Formats: sequence, structure tokens, C-alpha cells
Amino acid sequence: MNRKIFMAMMAGATLPIAFTVSTAQTLTVTLKNPNCKALNDAAVCIPVPENGNYKSATVKIDGKEIPCQMDDLDNDGRKEELAFVVDIAKKGKLKAEVTFSTDEAAADRYAKRTHAQMWFKDNDKTRSYTEKQHIATDTVSERVDNMYSKMMHHGPAFENEIVAYRVYFDSKESTDLYGKRVPQLELADGLWYSSEVPSLVKERNFGDDIILVGQTISIGTLRGWDDSKDDPEYVKKQSAGKLMDPCMVMIKPFDYRQAHILAKGPVRTVVDMNVEGWEYKGRKLNLKSRYILYAGNRECQIEQYLSQADGKGEDLSDMEFVTGVMKVGIFNTDSVELAGLHYMKDGMGLCASFGKDWPDGNHKLYPQMSSAALAVSIPSNYVTRTIDRKEQILYGIHPDKGNKIAYRMAFCAPDKEGPKLTETPWTPKSWFNWCKQWSQLKPIVVEVKK
Repeated sequence: MNRKIFMAMMAGATLPIAFTVSTAQTLTVTLKNPNCKALNDAAVCIPVPENGNYKSATVKIDGKEIPCQMDDLDNDGRKEELAFVVDIAKKGKLKAEVTFSTDEAAADRYAKRTHAQMWFKDNDKTRSYTEKQHIATDTVSERVDNMYSKMMHHGPAFENEIVAYRVYFDSKESTDLYGKRVPQLELADGLWYSSEVPSLVKERNFGDDIILVGQTISIGTLRGWDDSKDDPEYVKKQSAGKLMDPCMVMIKPFDYRQAHILAKGPVRTVVDMNVEGWEYKGRKLNLKSRYILYAGNRECQIEQYLSQADGKGEDLSDMEFVTGVMKVGIFNTDSVELAGLHYMKDGMGLCASFGKDWPDGNHKLYPQMSSAALAVSIPSNYVTRTIDRKEQILYGIHPDKGNKIAYRMAFCAPDKEGPKLTETPWTPKSWFNWCKQWSQLKPIVVEVKK
């Protein structure tokens, strides 16, 4: 120790001490369920106050702490949103006490109910599936369309206890689906391809991939559309979905593409698929496709943000895109009675399908067909028209004045889901009834009081 400091201490002198004072702010949040239906794990999201560099939060309802998370969604170093889920009675009301703190919270203070992952693939053929040393990453980017085959499960994947999704890191940006048998997180161990780990499937009752996407819209994917390219004979030229609808426009050419996991639990996952310089209908566009999955929810929220690539901020509400669902099993000739015969649309933004098909072309790894039921619900203010094609049901959609499109997608795995995931077996009738009710549900009303 410095002798002068030591002598000052012995003389009773006071020395300056550097320390950090933690600060907190508590808000009262009223939550109201506007629906005539009780909700379990209803998603709640509130903005984080801007008057402090808050790094954590605590949420209490009736004095009991519930899991929550704070997320930085624009990568500016400040967390902007607080998320949590609640159970709430029909037309019910809850009071939550939310305390924001400048202190960091332990990353593992709450049990994880959601998970997201992305990997650079280990191509060493001397290692078995379980021995592979894939390299985890939260961000991957490219300027040439060549990373799809270099990524484990071809892009980011995310899950909660009920469902799992992945988004292809290529010009299709298709969404693929993984159905579960029991409520649990399993992607970290199964890495999506659970057929490769039969011991885990048996031991832990893992689920599996349930659809063959091909060149279809899959579920909830945003694409471009060009009526002038239509060919009345295109369906006859198709083979098991390998050819694309001639009117559909993929997200190419482009200047830059990025997949980014912004949040990976414990309450929700947030994944962005970013494209810059997409040449579409004479314009260069930037597109951010954001996927938000909350714990305990079958649905995934999708937010599409569009802008001019030159940064001029032009209104893009006159531009039309498409999304919707594939007609599951439409190319399945092995089970005609289930293939593509069950689908519905209401003309206002809801579309759904229920069918059965091979989930993969490798019938050694996937020796059985799988049923899948899909749905997309789009607010009617975004809808321009209904487009019913042989292999998919689409809606034309356009951005609002803020150049945003927001909608939801959901699915079930009828062959897999046990009683812990669904109260009654899924049938086309029960699925379509569920979809109609789901499409009418309104979000929780949030009122914040300081």
C-alpha cells in the first residue's frame, strides 16, 4: 500500500471511495382480457422506461414473482421491451407490480420455457451425429446466396414447450415446422433432426419435422407476386412440389442477408431475418422479418418491416406481397383421402389446411407420413385479395402507412401431440374450429401507471 495513504488511514482521514448506486422504478400495470375466453400464457409486452439505463426487471402479481425478460431489439445497448406471460380469466383483470432496476439479474434466475439456436455446421464425416462439433452463433450474414448448406438445420430454429419453428437462410426464407409429443424443450439435444438420435426419441419422447416445404409458401412466409407470369399449365408440370408457382417471387436478387437471434428466453424468443437491396417490382427494398414466439403459445407472431434501400423513407403501402399456407399433402399420391382435401379460407385474412404427407424425401430416416395442420391469421386492413392456388392458399397483402405488416401463424401435429398438449385429438373439423376462434382473439390490454 502507498505509504501516504497508509498514514492518512492511520490518522483517520477519509478517502474517496468509488461505488455504484443502483436505482429502481416501480410501475403499476393493469392487464385486461377483452376476450370472452380465459387465456393461459397470454403474451404481455410493455416498453421499458427511457429515464434510466435499466438492465433487469421483476414482475409480481398478487405478491408472487413471475418470470419475465427484457430485450434490446435494435442493438443500441438499451433494453426497450419487457415481456412476460400470464393466465387470465375471460374478461378478467390483473394488477402487476413491475420494478425496473439498473442492476443486472442472473441469467438463470428463471427456468427457460423457450429456446433459440443457430449453428455453423461441422462437416467432418468421421464424427457421428451426436459427436459433431457445430459452432453456435447468434448472427450469420452473406452477400451471395451460399450459406444455406453451411448452416446446421439451414438457419435459425426456435421453440417453446409446444412447438418449434425454423426459418431457411436462403432466398425462400421458408418456415419449417417441428411437432412435439409432450411439452418440453428439445432442440438443443436433438438439433431438429431427431430421427438421427433414435435413443433420445425413445428415452425422452422427442418429436420431429412434420412438413415437406418444397417451393411452396410453407406457412407465414412473405414472398413477392407477379400475375403476369401465370401459366395455366404450371400445375401439370409440378412434381412433388419441386417446381415453384410461376407467379411467386423469391427474395432475390439482394445485396445483403442476415439471420439474427435477438432473444432466446426464458419467456420468449425473437429472431430477425434481414435482407437489404431486394429488387422487387422496380424498387430496391430492405426487409426485416421478425418472428416472436412466447412460452406456452402455439402461435408465432410475425412482423414485416419494409423500407426503401436508398433510405428515402418512401410510402410502400401501394406494393403487394403474399403470404398464406401450403395445402399439406397436395402432392401426396399415397394417401389421396387426406392429401390436400382439407383447407379453408374466410376471404378476410384467415386460411388453414390439414393434410398428410412425407415430411422428408429420405424415407429411410422418415419411414412414415406425418399429419400437419397449418394456419395464418392476417388483420383485414392488410389484405388486398384472396389467391387460391392448387398447392397453397394465399392472401395478397400490403404494408400500412408505416411500411409494416403484422400477422400470426400457428400449427399442430395431429399424429404426435399427446393429451398433455391437446385436450382432444386433432381432426380437420376441430382444427378449423380452433383456427376460427384463435383468429378472433384480441391481445391483452395493457395500462401502465407510474
